Amino acid sequence: MASQSTTDQLLEVFGFLTDPQAPVRRIALASLLPYTAADAPERKLFLRDSHIEQLATMCADVELIAHDALSALINLSNQLEVVQRLDKYPGYLAGLVRMIIDDKAVLSDLACMLLSNMTKLDSAARDLVALHVPFRFVDADSTAASAPGDADEAAPPEPKKQKVETSEFELPALDLLLEVFLKGDDKKYNPNATYDFLASVFANVSLLPAGRAFLLSTPDRKAEPPLAKIISFTEHPSTIRRGGVASTIKNAAFEKAGHTRLIAPTNDPVADNGCIDLLVQLLLPLCGSEEFDIDILDELPQDLQLLPPDKQREPDAQIRGILIETLVLLATTRANREAMRARGVYHIIKEAHLKEQTPAVKEAMVRLVNLLMRDEGADTAVEEVDVPTDASELPEVPAFGQSGFVSASGEQVAKETAVEEEDPAVEDEPSASAPVTEAEPVSHHDNLPLSKLQPEEDEDEMLLEV
Repeated sequence: MASQSTTDQLLEVFGFLTDPQAPVRRIALASLLPYTAADAPERKLFLRDSHIEQLATMCADVELIAHDALSALINLSNQLEVVQRLDKYPGYLAGLVRMIIDDKAVLSDLACMLLSNMTKLDSAARDLVALHVPFRFVDADSTAASAPGDADEAAPPEPKKQKVETSEFELPALDLLLEVFLKGDDKKYNPNATYDFLASVFANVSLLPAGRAFLLSTPDRKAEPPLAKIISFTEHPSTIRRGGVASTIKNAAFEKAGHTRLIAPTNDPVADNGCIDLLVQLLLPLCGSEEFDIDILDELPQDLQLLPPDKQREPDAQIRGILIETLVLLATTRANREAMRARGVYHIIKEAHLKEQTPAVKEAMVRLVNLLMRDEGADTAVEEVDVPTDASELPEVPAFGQSGFVSASGEQVAKETAVEEEDPAVEDEPSASAPVTEAEPVSHHDNLPLSKLQPEEDEDEMLLEV
């Protein structure tokens, strides 16, 4: 009876979301927000009627209302139906992108979190990759009146004529998001946002062939591809940004056709030949403060030589595992194996293995060393380890809702209760937003053959909740 009474009261409150007075809408939404939590049984009421669409509309309301509307949708977006309805809502995806790229928007980070949750749905990720955001440019050309002649010096001057030209154009959404992700580091673009959760968005879209094409493609071979612009963040202070970028790099490594572009053959400066050279940024987080002999130092890339005595390895075991698995994927190409040998990768991994405490990460390191230490011959000229690149052969994108969720503060919460009973053989991946304990596995695929390695859904395969 009490539950029914609560339901009736909440349904009555929903009616005030469309009230013409902003204070009434704000109080009503603030009253409903606690019931969007993952463990709230009343959250199913939000699926009725057009409440999700109403919340989407309220994201463009005054700031306090928009904050709670975004927070509610972040909490509710661990449900497939919610994301599907948001994805189909006309203009909503473009509106989120506009909010994110606004350098004065206060709620950009919340918009990034919601976009991260939404792009876990395959269709939403595809829509984002294909999205072009329309803009209108207004150019007002003021032209002063001509100077009066001698005959009409006393006549009043004619009013100035203003010529207004309006042009419309569209820009790819991923290009816009990439720009603010790079500029927004440490709140340099928008003092109200860090844009760290965009790393999860890039990780999600990189599960798709079109997303990987965006990351690896350039107008010409001398231009820097988007992936090359984000790899430096593997050493960023934010676990969210580091983990998302590491997952993005790993997913890009599934495009085996471009493997030789991802590892430079020598330590010499990379020529303008389209090579990205991920090696330094993959190895640097795995390095400690060890001192190497001079002959070993000569093999290492310059950025890995003479590291400071306080250099620390990546503290998150899952991210370390992702970095190692990326190296394993890249080592399936013989040219990359030879480059790794010549550039001292073995010595870095050997020292990292001695310090590693997580069994699954140690196992991945052993696999990498086995590839590097093997004898090469005619039989290895053709790649013997199959990593499929055809879209139909790549591992399936993880189904929406298969993984747990984390709150905006990084706290892990229970899975959506409406999801079907889980297979006990499938383990959740630990959150990259919190350090993984030594006894936990870094992923659910460590004991599978290399050809069965799965792409990373984002930095922690988690959905976010406020």
